[in-house]
Amino acid sequence: MLLSHLLISILLTLTHGDDCPIFFDPLEVVVKYGDSVSVNCSTDIPHQGLRWEGFNTEINMTEGRSSWTVDEMTDWEIQPSCVVISNETQCLQKLTITIYKTPDSVSISTGDNIMIECSTYELQCDVVNVAPVQNLTVKWYKGETLMHKETFTDPTKTPVNTTSILQITADRSDDGVQYRCEAELELGAEGPQPPPAVTSEPLNIVVYSILQFNPQRVVVRYGGSVSVNCSTNITHKGIGWEASEGPVPTNREQNLITWRVSSLREWDIKPICYINYDRTQCGSNLPITIYKTPESVSINTADHTGPMNEFSTYKLQCDVVNVAPVQNLTVKWYKGETLMHKETFTDPIKTPVNTTPILQITADRSDDGVQYRCEAELELGAEGPQPPPAVTSEPLNIVVYYKPQIYFCNHWAPKIESTLSLYPTSYYSIVANPSANISWSRGSSSLNASIFLDKYDSGEYKITASNEHGASSCIINITVEYPPGLNCNESFQIQERTLFKLPCSVDGVPEPGISLYKNGKLIPFPYSPSWNDSALYNLTASNKYGSVYHPLQINILYAPVFDPINGNIEVVADGNITLNCSSSGNPEPHMWWSFKNANISTGGRHVTINILKATSTDSGEYICSATNRFGHNSKTFSVEIKENSSPRHIFAVYILFVLIALILIILLCLYVWRKRKSSGRYQIQTDQELRSLSNR
Repeated sequence: MLLSHLLISILLTLTHGDDCPIFFDPLEVVVKYGDSVSVNCSTDIPHQGLRWEGFNTEINMTEGRSSWTVDEMTDWEIQPSCVVISNETQCLQKLTITIYKTPDSVSISTGDNIMIECSTYELQCDVVNVAPVQNLTVKWYKGETLMHKETFTDPTKTPVNTTSILQITADRSDDGVQYRCEAELELGAEGPQPPPAVTSEPLNIVVYSILQFNPQRVVVRYGGSVSVNCSTNITHKGIGWEASEGPVPTNREQNLITWRVSSLREWDIKPICYINYDRTQCGSNLPITIYKTPESVSINTADHTGPMNEFSTYKLQCDVVNVAPVQNLTVKWYKGETLMHKETFTDPIKTPVNTTPILQITADRSDDGVQYRCEAELELGAEGPQPPPAVTSEPLNIVVYYKPQIYFCNHWAPKIESTLSLYPTSYYSIVANPSANISWSRGSSSLNASIFLDKYDSGEYKITASNEHGASSCIINITVEYPPGLNCNESFQIQERTLFKLPCSVDGVPEPGISLYKNGKLIPFPYSPSWNDSALYNLTASNKYGSVYHPLQINILYAPVFDPINGNIEVVADGNITLNCSSSGNPEPHMWWSFKNANISTGGRHVTINILKATSTDSGEYICSATNRFGHNSKTFSVEIKENSSPRHIFAVYILFVLIALILIILLCLYVWRKRKSSGRYQIQTDQELRSLSNR
């Protein structure tokens, strides 16, 4: 039995590895602790079976594939293998599997909350419960800058706690910055992408500077003067300046020394203020920027001259000559007054350089006539000159060629005798560069744009604008406008109380407004004339090009109307009677008299009946009738015949009348006589006559 196991072991050993034709899908497994996993095992040789080993349950399969599936991976030490049995031999292949777990937490700490410049400190990153640790990389960041990476070689597969240490020397530049550490599991191409990582909260660094600069940072123009104080408030064994220009020797007596240069001309100067204390020398670099504005800034088109073509791509080149430092340079591109693009530079060189930024544009018709310019600005921070020094190029005038475009393609209403060449083809209606050639057509016929348009030329026209870059066209509806016209007869007939409709043909564009006047007074529409409104009217048609007038005799057609007359007549017997009946109407009515249902007289507008020596048989109702094609009317006359009185009776009345008259005359005479008798008779004399009598 022991020998049998030994032989199998030898066979397995002989066929392990590359000589064993077993294939895994996937080739390698990376699975998070607690997740599910599934792997297929197959072979391309004849065999008697496949199985998985390395865990409690074996999976056998007699075909060419066997699958291993785990719903929840919790075995850190699992080492599954696939075995193929062929020709009474076996071969085995181990599955490469990595089980990982991201850290429960990542934190950063330091023993000192406040650091002293030039002193050394340790930052500690604690990574809790991570696996496998040999796949762990701890990354240290200062702000956004990667400072250090640390990897681990411990082969432990189960989760562990680990610590990474970063040693730093405190510098004044660290004051206020944030350090952080990041724990990342680098699990290869088969692992999750990007690699899972957990980052600590940032650690704020506070650095106490034993040396203070005033000013804290220096920005000086090349060739300019500079003066900076360096001071300390600690006990020291000497303080001084190291610099290639204007060094200051060590001074044990003072706590403040000054570095001065009247004309700074060294681009790479690095002044250091140092202090000797506690058997240590600490030095601080003075932040200094030496700048020079460009000697010139110019703009041009790269590899191109002349006008640009629409939709083509071109490069604009800005040549900035002799500027420093270039990493503080910002080149701004302007189109007119609009900022189009800004470009900065990362070259750390401190000496003056020439630089040539490029702006790529696609020519557009809106660019035609605009000006591009570039501006080189040195952004030197709050300590630098304000506003930042800038040099601007001369403007570059852009000319863009493009095919015509017709913007005004709406209805056009020219006045009669205008020409097509008057169509508004200004800058706002048809734009093109170079200028467009304008042509006209109607239907399939080309037109001469200088021909005068008449009233019959309204319709659809095609306008085409073309140049060497293309053509555009559109259909325009043209309405030729002209003054009003009236075509009327001299007279017009209309039935009374009928709505008046214009009895004329009216011409004109825009459509004329119609007015009707009677005796100089405007007649409002709608108008339904009465029977007595026949008159000479004045018809007016008006539009924006003028007015026309036409006299119009309007005759009102109406049914007969009788003249007013008393219809009750009394006549003494044997007297004569004349009955008159008149009417008006249009057309002239036909009239007749009827009495006792018999027509007795006919006529036109006026009919008369004469009755001689009327008797009682002539009494009754006489009917006057009038008719025309618009109606019928009649009027009734009542005739009453009275009998004559006797002659004696008339004579008695006459005698009575005479007697009454005589009595009245006698009474009047008596009244006059008595009046005279009761009154005296007097003679009135003048003053002269009285004086004459007295003289006698």
